[in-house]
Amino acid sequence: MSNLKSTIWGRKNRNNDDEDDKSEVLANLVKVAVLIWSATLLTFSYVRLPDGQKILDFDPTFIASVFSGSLAAFGLTPSKSGTNTSTGSDKGTSIKKDERGEPEIMSAIDSKGKSKK
Repeated sequence: MSNLKSTIWGRKNRNNDDEDDKSEVLANLVKVAVLIWSATLLTFSYVRLPDGQKILDFDPTFIASVFSGSLAAFGLTPSKSGTNTSTGSDKGTSIKKDERGEPEIMSAIDSKGKSKK
């Protein structure tokens, strides 16, 4: 009789473990989907076509916070560009901006690195 009870309880525990594993996998899939979605929107908000037009033109602040939160859910933190995380010092990099305050468009194909205006 006790063997039968332990068999029944063992099956219930295994079923609960399987359900926990399935819900954990689903939760991770949702986190990855949100991470990919936010990374894609952030990328499209900064990428420009060869003629200088943006693919998507919106304020990426909210999407950046969703992206940071998604990274934090996996235990990762984005570092600020131009800052050495070990010393906290600035590398001294600067980005040239045009009269509108937008970064200058640099050709990724042209090997000379001339900027377009």
